[in-house]
Amino acid sequence: MTEQLHHIRLLAGLEIESGQNIRRTLERAQAEQLAAHLAEDLHRHVPEVDQTLLVCAGAIFEPFELMRPGFPVWRTLEDLASSTLRERGFAPGLLSLGAHSGRMPDKALQPPDAAVSGQLVALPISLVCPADQADILKHVLESKLFERASLNPPARALLSDQAGLKSVHGHLLTLADLIALQHVQLDSAGLGGFWPVVNDVLTGGDEKHRFDLPVGLKADWLPEQACVEINFVSVDQHGGSTDDYALWLRAFRTLAALLDAHGIRWQVRCADSLVMDDSYQSLIDAAGSSNEAEGVTVHNHRDIGLVAWTVVEDGHMHHIYPLRPESAHSIMKDLKARGFANFSISRKIHVDARTGRLAPAVEKPPGHPEDGS
Repeated sequence: MTEQLHHIRLLAGLEIESGQNIRRTLERAQAEQLAAHLAEDLHRHVPEVDQTLLVCAGAIFEPFELMRPGFPVWRTLEDLASSTLRERGFAPGLLSLGAHSGRMPDKALQPPDAAVSGQLVALPISLVCPADQADILKHVLESKLFERASLNPPARALLSDQAGLKSVHGHLLTLADLIALQHVQLDSAGLGGFWPVVNDVLTGGDEKHRFDLPVGLKADWLPEQACVEINFVSVDQHGGSTDDYALWLRAFRTLAALLDAHGIRWQVRCADSLVMDDSYQSLIDAAGSSNEAEGVTVHNHRDIGLVAWTVVEDGHMHHIYPLRPESAHSIMKDLKARGFANFSISRKIHVDARTGRLAPAVEKPPGHPEDGS
């Protein structure tokens, strides 16, 4: 009869000095040495791990790269370990997974080629143990690691020598610890109000859920589509001041960026008057006929930058709202290439004084200073 096994997800987290250009994978021999050092550090705090198989990937990730729906890095680590165990059976020990010429054995374990941007990095670890021991061991790990389990010099020295990673501090953590730490860090940055969306997708995610977020932003988790749907409103639909709209748009962009960082798919829900342009990842609001001169107004706000474009062409006006930073560059480039005679890059969000709706910039006499908003 095959023994039932359980996987417990851990990591070695390291606080690093900023501005480092580190190598994000360890070769196989280096990964094997690191696994041995980490096993010694773990055993020092939790001797019970002697009865487990410690599986370690010699790959360096930022926390948001690890915290993706389904936790694919750990899942892959566990799948590769299970394949090995099917061949040889379970026995306590070490299993390390390193790179060959900089490439890990599975693409899910390959960190991005981009340089590390934050000051916390982590190497994923999985403990494999008999299922009947898992609950007790998880409880011990959760009670001891976060408070006590620092990394000793050998592990940190190896990462410094082999990966160029200069660490300020190193610690062994559970995955639950990492999730809680991420929440705390977002709270300290004033972004904790958006964390419930990510947390629900990562740790629950089986049921539809509505989120009422800062400054009136609303979003829904749609499990059947594996997608977060964010309610988008235009300047005209918002109805508040341009400053209030800028606050709302900042919240929208913050949530979208956070979801992107964690690999969570999102889409917008909007009124019928707004049409999605998939090629440019933007929303187009057809605003009807217009007697204004043909041209483009680029609406900016002093706090958040670009908000939208207003385009008047062939007697019709429409507004374009970019949904992603990369789409803004493409749209601006194409609008300039069309050679509009009137192309106004404004320092404010222009609205019609009578209706409060988004409007083209009104040409001012030469030398007339444009006021900001």
